[in-house]
Amino acid sequence: MLQRIVLVSAACLVLAAPAAGQQGTAEIRGRVVDQQRAVLPGVSIVVTNQDTGQFREAVTNADGTFFLTAIRPGRYEIVAELSGFKRFTRGNIIAEVGKTTTIPIQLQVGGIEETLTVTAESPLVDTTSKEVGGNIDARELIELPSINRNFVGFVGLLPGIVPSISNESFGSDSISVNGQDARYNNYLLDGANNNDDVIGQRAGTQARTPIEAVQEFQVLTGQFDAEFGRTTGGVINAITKQGTNQIRGSAFGFFQDASLTKRDYFAAKNDLEKPDTQQQQFGGTVGGPIVRGKAHYFFSLERVHIDDGVTVNIPSRPELNDTTTERTRVWNTVLRFDHQINPNHIWAVRWLREDSPQFNQVIGDVTLAAAREEFDIDQTVVGTLTSVLGNSRVNTLRVAFTREDVAFANSGFNSNGQRQDLLPPTLNFLDFTDQQNGVAQARINNAYQLEDTFSWFVPGRRGDHDVKFGFQYEYVSQRFTNQGSANGAFSFPTNHPFDPADPSTYPERMSIRVPGGSNFYQKGHYVSAFAQDKWAINSRLMLSLGLRYDLDILPIDESNNPFFDFSGPDDYPVDTNNFAPRVGFAYTLDDAGRSVVRGGYGLFYNQTRIGQISGFINDGVFSDSFIVNFPTSNADPGPSNGQFPTDPFLVNGPVVNRDLLNQLYPPGSRVRNGGGIQVDNPDRLTAYTHQYSLGFERQLRADMSATAEYIRVSGRDALMTLDLNPGLRTSTSRTARLVRINAEFPSSVATQVNIGETDYDALQLQLEKRFSRNYSVRGSYTLSYGRGNYGGVGNAPASGFQLLDDMRLDLNEGPLDTDRRHNFVLSGTALVPRTGGLTVSWIARALTGLPFTITDSSTDPDRNGSFSEPLPAGTYSGEGEDTISVDFESERNGARGPNFFQLDLRLGYRLRLPGLQANQSTLDVFGEIFNVTDRANFSNPTGDRRSSNFLRLTSLRDGALPRTFQIGLRFAF
Repeated sequence: MLQRIVLVSAACLVLAAPAAGQQGTAEIRGRVVDQQRAVLPGVSIVVTNQDTGQFREAVTNADGTFFLTAIRPGRYEIVAELSGFKRFTRGNIIAEVGKTTTIPIQLQVGGIEETLTVTAESPLVDTTSKEVGGNIDARELIELPSINRNFVGFVGLLPGIVPSISNESFGSDSISVNGQDARYNNYLLDGANNNDDVIGQRAGTQARTPIEAVQEFQVLTGQFDAEFGRTTGGVINAITKQGTNQIRGSAFGFFQDASLTKRDYFAAKNDLEKPDTQQQQFGGTVGGPIVRGKAHYFFSLERVHIDDGVTVNIPSRPELNDTTTERTRVWNTVLRFDHQINPNHIWAVRWLREDSPQFNQVIGDVTLAAAREEFDIDQTVVGTLTSVLGNSRVNTLRVAFTREDVAFANSGFNSNGQRQDLLPPTLNFLDFTDQQNGVAQARINNAYQLEDTFSWFVPGRRGDHDVKFGFQYEYVSQRFTNQGSANGAFSFPTNHPFDPADPSTYPERMSIRVPGGSNFYQKGHYVSAFAQDKWAINSRLMLSLGLRYDLDILPIDESNNPFFDFSGPDDYPVDTNNFAPRVGFAYTLDDAGRSVVRGGYGLFYNQTRIGQISGFINDGVFSDSFIVNFPTSNADPGPSNGQFPTDPFLVNGPVVNRDLLNQLYPPGSRVRNGGGIQVDNPDRLTAYTHQYSLGFERQLRADMSATAEYIRVSGRDALMTLDLNPGLRTSTSRTARLVRINAEFPSSVATQVNIGETDYDALQLQLEKRFSRNYSVRGSYTLSYGRGNYGGVGNAPASGFQLLDDMRLDLNEGPLDTDRRHNFVLSGTALVPRTGGLTVSWIARALTGLPFTITDSSTDPDRNGSFSEPLPAGTYSGEGEDTISVDFESERNGARGPNFFQLDLRLGYRLRLPGLQANQSTLDVFGEIFNVTDRANFSNPTGDRRSSNFLRLTSLRDGALPRTFQIGLRFAF
């Protein structure tokens, strides 16, 4: 395997040479002409960061062009000098992360001691790029209302993106981009990896970056250049703040408690006590010079105390309804150092650490007894060296490290010496879970990243070429331990409490982990290379030509896989054909560069997460840790027929028979897997998408632009689960025994096959007005349509329609699980005139509901062992309180859940304070109202007609909250 990695890495180096993309940087380009518009070669160009004093130098080429890449985003002054001409100066040029800013320069005849100063707004339109997306700056992050102050939530201000505010873990807000699974995004921080290489990005970034430490971020939702990989979703390209030549910083505090919060819908409806909620977020930042113009520091510290309100709503068992608080305690630290060694070399290092334990997590339809805890420490470190190698060549070397140390369990497990098998069993009733949380797992995953990048501006070769090459290598690993379900879990056919005298209340199935806990180590290697050329054929037309190659090397011991022709330890699937071409254009319609038409096509590969194949390591034919079911092939039919169960593990009710279990599976042994088996597929490939786009952007005035884009994303070769040991029930009864085709294996034998397909089409509109004239506005709207032969979400989801060896994917066609037909968001901020400092800001969002399926799990018409068959088309209604009616098309995801609307508002007052930095010290005092209309935004109801909650609204969507008021203050200096 090592030889394979070395050979591939060497080949990529030969192909790529070193490379430096715009991962955390910006570009400034232009052409210098005289008053007769003749080009001027040999002009001295100096670009200086107005805040730090760090600078870059260049000389115009024979055609008068200059190009500076790998520029730190910020506010710049450009100076151009040539003997016989007046000195040219232009300041306040905004270089945004991931963008190329074009600055035209015209010199006037005169003495060099004379200065021509030009004042103009930085252009809003990037006329050089085919990429689709947008940028969010620090002003929006700081001035717009945010319930949890996680910058990922602001990503959803852009079109094509649906954010999900999560209660599952602190800072785990996620996004779906262009209908894709949230796992398939790529989060970069200061150009380096900030992803979870085990489970993907379904919980957002690996380490949460505090808002006060973020300078800005770019979001690329499509057609991103070849330098960006590992995703078929979006790229979130964020950078942290750095110190400046003046000592600047902030101090802030945000406060809310129960007196400022209404009871949520279900707490009020059930007349439950309002939970004693509180939220306190406070901290500060400071940055400044170590050596003015050369070396700077930046430091951020944030403390978060949250007691978040939780309501348990179980309509079938109202005695279990209750309210409580989920407790979160966080320390978040950022430290950064930047140093310009000389005009040609700049280096920087940044460290981010998040420690975020959470207690009393109530996740899903569970009682308070089934709550859990989480202990999580995340951190990332990145070091960067940028070297100017000549007038037109720049190299960037970057090394990075990312770690997650996380544990999920219940309080009993954490207090009894971590013995899940000693805890009471989990009770899974028809519509809720009680008594114990079965989760008990921990992992430490590390990622080491190295990339060397090179950029070369080549003018006058049938146009100008902005050429980039790149090589990237990442090593990832995880140490995973799992005692989940070692306490056993009993499933009941009803919601009634257990009564030893009533056979209908007995469990019908038990599942439990045997013979012991899981403990394994896993690793992976990711190698990639790219070549990219932005070819300016003339002043109007820019072609973008790129090619990327990705290789995922994930060692798996296949010796325990009888379905694999194993020939040695290096015999595992490696997809070596992942070449991804990216082509596109940007055509400027006018000389002023205000209107541009752009479009492109690209092939984009996902990165195979090591967690996606972890099951192959521990769930083989022989294992020392797996989950087994009793009975094996069906639920015991007794309880649902009013009779006592006959399975030996069920006859005593919800009590684990440890003596019998230990006889069957002696603790500490490695035995034949009696549960579901997972085996690798030698033909497993990497999933990819084809992306097409065509768009138009117009700068309406100096501070405003409008954009319209058509996007098509076609996903292919997505991994789905195929059961190699399917079966048929002996009858259509829900509890009938499933007879599998291979009696050698008592349960399923799952493998992953590349047969998933999705298609997403969208019209995306955006209006952006930068802050000027005392206000800013951003509006976006997305009209989308997404379908596929699976939901488009999940870790290799199965088709519920598989019948023996036929996957019947035609029956699995339907809307994507992420399909939101309409997505509208409007945000802005304003300084109210003639008030001396009154400010107002807002975010309003409206979404159509998510799709779901109407089924009936009381019967299995095709006897395939699942209950996925949709009911006939028609209108369906629930019975009782809080129920809805839906129009259903007879297909997967043929119904729509509740729509979503939320308006958040901030009203405050800004005071400008005297001090060492005149007019730069401010104090903001404000109040924020979240969910101003107090709308109850519900999650989808169950569509299973067997459930007592059929089409009943029983919970609010993740992140939903009642009307909540928060007070805050922020001092900036």
